[in-house]
Amino acid sequence: MRTLLLSSLFALSVLSTACGQPPDEYAYETHIANIRDANSKGNGFSGMKNLVKTVITSPDNGPRIQEFVDKVIPVFEEAWDGSPEHQVNMLEMLRDIGRPEGANLWKKALGTLDGSEEGRKRVLLALSGIQRSKSKDTVDAVLGLFEGLVKDPSKDKGKAEGEIRMELAKTLGMLKDTKAVPALIAALEQKTEMRPPAIHRAVAEALGQLRDPKAVEPLVIANFSIADELSTKNLGNRVKLALVSIGEPAVPRLLELVTGKPDDIVIKKVVEAEANVADVRFTAALILGSVGSPAAVDDLIKLVPASVCTPAPKEDPKKKDKKKKKDEESEEDLDAKAADEQLRNALVTSLGQIGDPKAVPTICNCSQATTHFEEQFMMVEALGLTGGPEAVTCLANFIKTAESNPDSLPTTDKTPLSIRVEAGRFAILAAGPDQVAAIKEAFAANTDAKVTEGFKAWEPGLQIVETCKADKDCYLKTVKDTNANWFAREKAAVELSRIAAGDQAVAEALAQAYKVREADARVTLALMVARTMRGKKCQTCVDTLEDVMKGEKGSTDVSYQKAVLTARDTIAKLSE
Repeated sequence: MRTLLLSSLFALSVLSTACGQPPDEYAYETHIANIRDANSKGNGFSGMKNLVKTVITSPDNGPRIQEFVDKVIPVFEEAWDGSPEHQVNMLEMLRDIGRPEGANLWKKALGTLDGSEEGRKRVLLALSGIQRSKSKDTVDAVLGLFEGLVKDPSKDKGKAEGEIRMELAKTLGMLKDTKAVPALIAALEQKTEMRPPAIHRAVAEALGQLRDPKAVEPLVIANFSIADELSTKNLGNRVKLALVSIGEPAVPRLLELVTGKPDDIVIKKVVEAEANVADVRFTAALILGSVGSPAAVDDLIKLVPASVCTPAPKEDPKKKDKKKKKDEESEEDLDAKAADEQLRNALVTSLGQIGDPKAVPTICNCSQATTHFEEQFMMVEALGLTGGPEAVTCLANFIKTAESNPDSLPTTDKTPLSIRVEAGRFAILAAGPDQVAAIKEAFAANTDAKVTEGFKAWEPGLQIVETCKADKDCYLKTVKDTNANWFAREKAAVELSRIAAGDQAVAEALAQAYKVREADARVTLALMVARTMRGKKCQTCVDTLEDVMKGEKGSTDVSYQKAVLTARDTIAKLSE
């Protein structure tokens, strides 16, 4: 008893200062001493955890975090094997500190996956720490565990089946080591019976982050051979974003897919999966627009089917017999025409997203070939986003003459002439100061009361271009003004993308302006952020767009869907 008492007194003396003061709870050494003492280990880990919480929430905590790395991590490495009951605590602290020096312990934790809930928790905490710290030293361990689970997923089952594999794929993408590409492709090609669809999504996203062109074909095949739910974050959208991230190296292969050659290996595999070749062509064409590479423009123009870009002849509705005309065309002919029209719409949309003026003659011809309201909208939007004198001339003529088929109108408040109002918006977006007169003249040529009233909504856009002309600072002031008219801000954004090419500060301001409430303006703003950067990266732009979308999560309706998808494309293009 006396021996035990003396031992306890000695321990207390070690934890006291020379003046008999209690141990300093804010000193790492206090808790290290406890961790190393078998009788005080639990108190040591709990005390250390409290201290870590204090450190990570303190300002200017860099030196204290470095002190943790230098003093505490080696102690955790000593204690790991003999302290299984405290491993979760250690992993939580390493995650919160977020330094790559935790690699040895994270690798140890990855080796503890045994199918138990405790093992899953350790692995997930380790992966969280690796993701936060971007610890390159863990790549082999992460890859090894991923490959093992792809072959035998038995240790990743239960109510959260696939969670470990999803986080492993996410981690491999974040670590950006291309040695993971073959394993990720193998996982993408695995049958869905072996994995939940969510894993395919995570793998596609990781391949996008690694940006290896070898992933292009497997990604496209997966898109058409793996069934997934309809959503804005399904496999199809993840595949698109992955291809956008890969960027220009994906362009040649995507262009080949637009041709739809039957002997193409991807086309063959897609047909085997009972997918439609026309859908592959359509999807590849749209993805090329999201990629936004000017290198694709010449080929895209050539691929536009001439048969569905010939101006539609005006017919007298009293004389034409729609049924007879339909009967004269075979079902096969109608299907082929519908496929060509679908491809035309995708190609025109993509040409507009890329914005090269050499595409204007082709887009203009296509705009005269349809009277379907939504197709006409696609055409005038593409012309407006491309811009330039030739686009304005085409749009001015459209404003004077276009009509929509009454059967194609999307809502009851639209009339066959409503498309002219939409064209007015895009004509202003397309115009420089020298083309304003042509637009005003086109507006004045309209006598329909509803159309002339609709044109009034676009007056702020005309005013801003007449006021600012070629003054970058003038446009920038409008973009930053949250109280300014939304269309004036949209027009200012388009002008800035032209006169401030490559200016990151301008791109950042456009990303901030993405918060504008009008959904249509958001689409343009998201596109102009990327266009302004001209192929360069802008992580601050990415962070800004992501912050806006996170802040509004759950508060926007379906009308914002196109804006969100466009913003995600821009994020994929600009991410470092």
